[in-house]
Amino acid sequence: MRIFAAFIAESQTDFIDGFFVGKKISDMKDNRGNKMKDYILRQRLAEYDAKLDLVYRNFSEYVHLAEKAFYSSVTTSSSEQYDIEFSVGLPLKEKANPVLLEVANAFVYYVKLQNNLVNQIVISKAGW
Repeated sequence: MRIFAAFIAESQTDFIDGFFVGKKISDMKDNRGNKMKDYILRQRLAEYDAKLDLVYRNFSEYVHLAEKAFYSSVTTSSSEQYDIEFSVGLPLKEKANPVLLEVANAFVYYVKLQNNLVNQIVISKAGW
């Protein structure tokens, strides 16, 4: 989303200058006059890919250690026992593989989306 922000900034020069001195992207404006908070960036990116908003909301729970991240780290050791296990860090259990594969597939999908967006910029500048 941060890379996308550079392309929709009100002033790309001011965006780059601000970025290099540590200005928050959320304090900068897009080319529609909105501050580029995560919500706005998600909305704008959704114009190119509607899946992004749902993916962002689901994964941000893990980044911010919200409820979903907590409950996915808790398992029971056996259906006949009342032990609770917490799994934080390595080693990962086999049952984590489906989630890890889903994350990897989402990452690859959005790297391709980012590449397509950047490629359009490159193509548009080819005549320079």
